[in-house]
Amino acid sequence: MTQTESYDLQTQRMVAAQQNNGKIFGRFDPIHIGLAVISIIFLILSIVFIILFATKHDSSSGFLATGFSDSNASDVSNDLRGLLKNKYTVNSFAADVQDKTVSAVFSLRDSVSADDVQKVLAGSKLVSQVETTYGDKATAVCRRQQTFASTVSAAPTNPPTTVTTAAPPVVARYCKSNPITRDIVLVVDMDDLEKNNHTEKMASLTVIRDSLVKGITFPQANIFVKAVINNTVTDISKKFADNADQFKNDFNILLNTATFYNALSFKFADVLAQSIANFKTGRQYVPGAIFAITDKRISSAVESNPKDIGIYVGVTGVRDSYLKSYADARAADEVISKESWTELANSDPFATLICSFFKLPTTQMSSQLEYLRTERDAVIDTPKCEVLDMIIAFDTSESLSSLIVPQYVDFAKKLVAQYKYGNDNTRVGIITFSSDVVEVRKLTDGNTLDAVNAAIDTVHYTGGLTNVTKAQLTAKNLFDTESNANRNKVLFILTDGVPTVDTYTDEVAAGDKLKSISVISFFVGYSSYSDEVKTELGKVSEPKYIFGNMTFLPEITAQILTTYPCPVPKCVTAYYAIEISEATDDYVVQNLQDILNIATQASTMQTGTESYQIVTYNDAQNTQFNPKGDASFASFKAFVQGLIADPKRIAAMRRGITRLDLAIDDVTAEMKAQATKNIRFSSDILFFGQANDAVLKPDVDTNAKFQLLKTAADALKAQTGGLIYVVDDSRPANNFGKDLWTAVTLNNNIIQYSQNNAAVLKTNTDYYDTWKKLSCNLPALGTCYDTPLDVAVLVDLQNKDYDFMNYITKLLNQFSTQDDTHFSMFAYGAFKTSVISGLSVHSSQDISNFAVTYEDWRNGTYFITTTTPAPTTTNKPANFWNNNLYTVDQTMMSGVFDTLGTQFGCGHYSDDTDRIFAPNLFIFASDNFGTYDASVWTDFQAQLRNRYGCWDCAGTPTFLFISRNAAGPPDTLALGQTIHLTTADLDIDASDDTSTQSSINQFNNLLNTICVTALPTCTTYTSTCKVA
Repeated sequence: MTQTESYDLQTQRMVAAQQNNGKIFGRFDPIHIGLAVISIIFLILSIVFIILFATKHDSSSGFLATGFSDSNASDVSNDLRGLLKNKYTVNSFAADVQDKTVSAVFSLRDSVSADDVQKVLAGSKLVSQVETTYGDKATAVCRRQQTFASTVSAAPTNPPTTVTTAAPPVVARYCKSNPITRDIVLVVDMDDLEKNNHTEKMASLTVIRDSLVKGITFPQANIFVKAVINNTVTDISKKFADNADQFKNDFNILLNTATFYNALSFKFADVLAQSIANFKTGRQYVPGAIFAITDKRISSAVESNPKDIGIYVGVTGVRDSYLKSYADARAADEVISKESWTELANSDPFATLICSFFKLPTTQMSSQLEYLRTERDAVIDTPKCEVLDMIIAFDTSESLSSLIVPQYVDFAKKLVAQYKYGNDNTRVGIITFSSDVVEVRKLTDGNTLDAVNAAIDTVHYTGGLTNVTKAQLTAKNLFDTESNANRNKVLFILTDGVPTVDTYTDEVAAGDKLKSISVISFFVGYSSYSDEVKTELGKVSEPKYIFGNMTFLPEITAQILTTYPCPVPKCVTAYYAIEISEATDDYVVQNLQDILNIATQASTMQTGTESYQIVTYNDAQNTQFNPKGDASFASFKAFVQGLIADPKRIAAMRRGITRLDLAIDDVTAEMKAQATKNIRFSSDILFFGQANDAVLKPDVDTNAKFQLLKTAADALKAQTGGLIYVVDDSRPANNFGKDLWTAVTLNNNIIQYSQNNAAVLKTNTDYYDTWKKLSCNLPALGTCYDTPLDVAVLVDLQNKDYDFMNYITKLLNQFSTQDDTHFSMFAYGAFKTSVISGLSVHSSQDISNFAVTYEDWRNGTYFITTTTPAPTTTNKPANFWNNNLYTVDQTMMSGVFDTLGTQFGCGHYSDDTDRIFAPNLFIFASDNFGTYDASVWTDFQAQLRNRYGCWDCAGTPTFLFISRNAAGPPDTLALGQTIHLTTADLDIDASDDTSTQSSINQFNNLLNTICVTALPTCTTYTSTCKVA
């Protein structure tokens, strides 16, 4: 080794003592660089096995990202995490920087492609050369063979006299010499089992110690030693050992134990609970593992598995029959057992355990969402939606014990906590049995979780003989008297399964009686059932309902759901609205018959659980919804047929005035009420009637009447996702005025009244197709692809509102941006209007970063152009958010349009910027419209007149206003459509239990409004610009 080089023991690689041409890796050749990078990546990758499973989601994607940065780990972590959170739901994240090499591991909600994540992270300001791979692929990369030199090297007594020096000897270590980064708690059971040879055990532990010293790579791995002595968990180490000598000294203290005790079982639950506490003294962002050495069976069920918080658990020791209990109890991720201590020591089990990690889930690539009305898959069946009558029978006899019964109590409380209670949902009854049976809680009283838990808490060990048959017959009697045929019935018998009063023959006969009333009976043991007991209990019930211990709660829950799926909710409704005003009875009857024909066809396309409503409307406060109560197709058909057959009922509904706008408001209110009862509610509506301007009330001019209808219809569109259809019975315009149905819905959704409305509706609209797709699942978020648009998005926020900014970002991300929709993002209000992202960039990455960049602009850090560090949270700029309430005035709005003029219109036409044949749309998004006084809006209108017109048709924009509250531009100015968003409207995460059909329909309707933006109508489309 030359004098200008040194051997770094901690990282185990050669580094130049002097910089070499400013390169990160100095004088390393490419092979050493590759090995070093792999080492660092692997060090960080190991985190993923903790983090991804600590916060595991049923549909998650794991990733590894690597790159280079001169910044510290905290800044890099904040930078990358911010980019990810701007576009995805981040389940977990950890990052580190070593020698300027960045490694980050993270999991994202739902199936996400590595290519998309790569594009997001490529926008990092701090990390260069970002490379992203799936977590499972990263595992393969990081487990390639890599040899490291020994961690122990003696310094030479004399300086080297030659130019070269031999490298330290290579020592083979665990995991093919890959240094595994882990904090390990090693727990050794020092209590003896009489059957085993104590001397052999101690000798084997000595061999295991030496194997660990030789095999583990310190300091990447740190070890804390604990012992179980006289059934008590004791700390041997004072702190985690980060070198071989310290670890060996700690283990020797354990081997020098002077007093030994006999024990029959191993209190593994105590071991785990006390070991978890040790990790608080370990290293941050380093995966943890608990390894135990024992020769005894597990003493009791493990209540809190460390794996649930990301700690890997391994057990090794002697006797297969004993150590199998850890696997059966699901208390360990890996169990390695041998039949003798000598065999265990010779096999070196830690060569396997040290190198074992959680396995990453395979990543499913998500398919492209179909535009607008595709059904979204959702798991409807969960315990909370089941309608169950459940009786839990506790065995409290002498064959159990005062230790086992409390375990059953805890199990039962976990079981019942999964359900929703009430007479329309789940009810639970409680009985106990030994020689006799005691009814603790009736089914009819067990309709709240608090009541059920209170009853379970009273269960205790009593002793006595075991009479399972009597418990079965008592349960049957309770089901007979307290339940009914419409409710699913489940009996849990928590017992060791061995009768002492009755016989298995008696139990089989009682089981047959339970089966006769459709009761399924589960038997749950406390440790495991013998094969003989399993066979007998399988005859009493069914083999699939027999579980040997309480760790099988998820399987038990799943089995109940399989047997008794949740009832399909009635959340799809078809509305048929018919005007009953001056039309003759024959005419109304014809319309009703058409509605019945259309609904009959529609009923064949759904599941039979949908609802139907006939809506009759005319004057204000006379909109009626029928049938009441039962809204099945059969009830709907009967009601409509009753109207057809009884002219007097039609006459009673008739009025001479029609307020279509108020009728639409009534329908919207009814749909909102239904959506409140069921967040999965979805619907469509078909109108039969006229909308002539000269007939409809109120008596206002055509434009005002049109606007009244449009405003009412916008709210209805938000409820239905735009599924509004019309059979148009409007009269000729020359006598009755303009047909205003186009204010209510799209032309494509309107057919003219004919003699065969059902057939025309099918041929000329998508009514039946969209109806068939309605379901209790939330709709997918829409997309807008292959649509050329040039869009400006301008944001003005007085208050921090991450939900609103994420909503806007999500909206923009639903467009294909590279060659189709181009976005330019602006910020205005608090400061001079700024272009956050230019139109020529049209980058999806800029869109994803919009929320983050806007906040930088809003708090002032965006304007820091020197190398001075940005203000921290303890030293905020004076104009930070709430410290700077401002007013948008006339001057500000003029500046907004000046800045828009730098991106759009004359002087900016090209295929890469503002395109002549792409409609221009300006979206103003704000929570601040309420502070804009009349002069602001007057100036806004003046700017439009002065800047845009047919002399520059291609540059003339359409305007859309997205308001976070009830404020907006004055309707009288007719500047453009205004969408008002409430907090509930912003919840568009279809994976949770709070999003509604309405919120997602509103989102899709807004997206569709943008997507169908039309070119302005002018006499010519040229790039000839007005000359001043």
